[in-house]
Amino acid sequence: MSNRYRCPFENLLILDFNTTCEQNNYDYPSEIIQMNVTVINIRDKMIREDQTFNRFVRPVINPVLSDYCSRLTGIDQNSINTADVFHVVYDQFVEWLREHNFQEKTFAFVCEDHQTIWLHAQYQYLLRDRSMPAIFRQWINITTVLQYLIPERNYDNLPGETFVDKSSNFYNIEFVGNSHNSMDKSSYLAKLTKRLLDDNNLVTVNRVLRCNVNSRRVPLNVDPNWRTTFQSAMLVFGRMLPLVPAVVYTYFTDDDYAKCQYCKNGPDVCTGVVHEQFPYEVYEQLVEPSAFASAARLDIDFDGEDEDEVEDEEDVNDENNVNDENDVNDEDDVDDKDED
Repeated sequence: MSNRYRCPFENLLILDFNTTCEQNNYDYPSEIIQMNVTVINIRDKMIREDQTFNRFVRPVINPVLSDYCSRLTGIDQNSINTADVFHVVYDQFVEWLREHNFQEKTFAFVCEDHQTIWLHAQYQYLLRDRSMPAIFRQWINITTVLQYLIPERNYDNLPGETFVDKSSNFYNIEFVGNSHNSMDKSSYLAKLTKRLLDDNNLVTVNRVLRCNVNSRRVPLNVDPNWRTTFQSAMLVFGRMLPLVPAVVYTYFTDDDYAKCQYCKNGPDVCTGVVHEQFPYEVYEQLVEPSAFASAARLDIDFDGEDEDEVEDEEDVNDENNVNDENDVNDEDDVDDKDED
């Protein structure tokens, strides 16, 4: 075992959310209802049990949880009723970072997949009509790290239905609790991440958000059943959401932190909301308006006219070594994200 973890950060913050949801309905304005962060200190090589951040969040659009959501997450309505709204919880989180001296650029988020930040965090800020903060513009997708470590990338043949099942069986790490509860999930992901570090594997940023990707220029034939089909819904959201996750193979904090690898701007400028790739053809195929899009005002500019074609010679595999996330539907997607 190496004397030093192969990680360029002082701390890793394992992040997970729970959101509002309805069974078999993905066209739903999901709001964050629980936020949990578990800390791994890189220098001391330990999970800091004394530095956990856990808060419930009160949703605004649908303040009453569905029975399905309560059963799935184990979160009761009273916990939600007495919680603060998201912007207050985020301010509490920022204060918690200060209290523990977690300074920007010295830590990175670790998430199970790209949906934690690309979908849930981005959508929450769209609902608030705010740009994504710098700390949410890059993260470590731990599913991808594991997939590259499996011999011949034979991830799909690991026993288990979900990422938690597969990784738990592969490393013999017991999962304790509810796999759809963010506190239990974050705790498990911290154990898994520490195991990867203990085995001398490199753990560093491998995902960033960007405003423009080649894949969104390819017309999407919308599945008529997209509202009840998880993978189809993710394809639609990949067009509707302004910012898209991209794979990054080299990442230098001083040069790349919070910077869009396409337009080169920071988060206050690169919001993606001025949608150069507005998905007119997607909205034209919808039988009825999308509740997901309408709640976040993502369809406000839709007028049914054809989108002007914008040719941009810069939109190639640029010198920053960043690749598009293929329609937000790559090997990182696992079956359990369609239920939380």
